[in-house]
Amino acid sequence: MTAGLPWATLVICLAITVARIPSALRGENRVLFYLFALITMDIFLSIEAPYLAIDAVLGGMNVTNLILRFLLYGTFLLLGTKVAAGFDSKSAGRAIHGPWGLAVLGVIAALTTFFFVITDTRGSSVGMNGLTWGPSMEAYAALGRFYPGYVAACLLPAIWRTITGRFPALLRGASALLMLGLTLLLVSQLFPLIPAVHLWLRSVINYSAVLATAVGLAGIWFSKAYAKRKARRTT
Repeated sequence: MTAGLPWATLVICLAITVARIPSALRGENRVLFYLFALITMDIFLSIEAPYLAIDAVLGGMNVTNLILRFLLYGTFLLLGTKVAAGFDSKSAGRAIHGPWGLAVLGVIAALTTFFFVITDTRGSSVGMNGLTWGPSMEAYAALGRFYPGYVAACLLPAIWRTITGRFPALLRGASALLMLGLTLLLVSQLFPLIPAVHLWLRSVINYSAVLATAVGLAGIWFSKAYAKRKARRTT
């Protein structure tokens, strides 16, 4: 089950991305299409077979992992900006793409590069799990978890207000799925506490977070489109 989860997540995210193509071609909410495309690329690069193939071309130094880190930072910047606007949370928007939010991203990006450069990353290994871990590797991994967790923490209050508010059931259900995905990102901050014998839990938590987030976003998009069509029919 765990082995098939990454591919299942990729297929679902790719299907959602493809479903957004007609709307994107019409110029409708293209940012959402770009977001799903980024999420799909993130999942693709996190799967062992494509990761090893791409990293072999790049020299077998796990540069693919660094590329994936920066793709994830971009994904969560876009996700945070889009969701904050969608849930009308100005405070979350400022915390993510305001001066302080961009400063947090800049510092994390700089430190991520620094710790990658000073670490011996020879030998392609998805997630760098096959390398010898030391303080610099631990710091590099922690930074990769921190920024998604930071964005999630900024967004959760606004999403919770929608879940508990007087909104259509479809919107509240999709928002609950999105909240589940973002909450799992906060849980991922505790990865260092997971015993080595249960490291498979990291993969389950990560891909479950992506699935819940992607399906939740798609559900919110569908619920709003359905509400607009219903309003037009009523009119």
